[in-house]
Amino acid sequence: MTMTWLRTRFDARIRWLAGLSLALPLGIALAAPQQSVQRKPATPPVPKTAPPLRVAPIPPRPNLQFQQQVQQQQLRKEFQQSQLRGQLQQGVSDVARQPYANNPSAGRQFDRADDARRDRDRAQQQSLIDRYWGVPVQPPAPAPANSGG
Repeated sequence: MTMTWLRTRFDARIRWLAGLSLALPLGIALAAPQQSVQRKPATPPVPKTAPPLRVAPIPPRPNLQFQQQVQQQQLRKEFQQSQLRGQLQQGVSDVARQPYANNPSAGRQFDRADDARRDRDRAQQQSLIDRYWGVPVQPPAPAPANSGG
């Protein structure tokens, strides 16, 4: 009997505390002093002077040093890609040359093609290096009219 009486009493206390915890914030909100509510007039007041003009701020120039670092990083990447491309092309050229190992005229033709490719790659890499260091790059000279292939 005592256990039932304690359990009932304990349940009643829990219910009472739960109700208090729910009612307390509501009571505090209602007891807080009310701020006076100002009603807006039906027509807005006429300003005595014109409002000041808003000037859009000019965005600051991007950091020049950051731009240079990004450009140098791009040029380094291009240079590395150019070197890898040259190595791959040399490997392809070596494989293509193997069937013609006994043909001297084909060997000379392959040599001239390799020399031309190396010269072109070297010029492109030099252009990248010049751009990296800020050397002004001159436009390429026009090819002669009789340089057909």
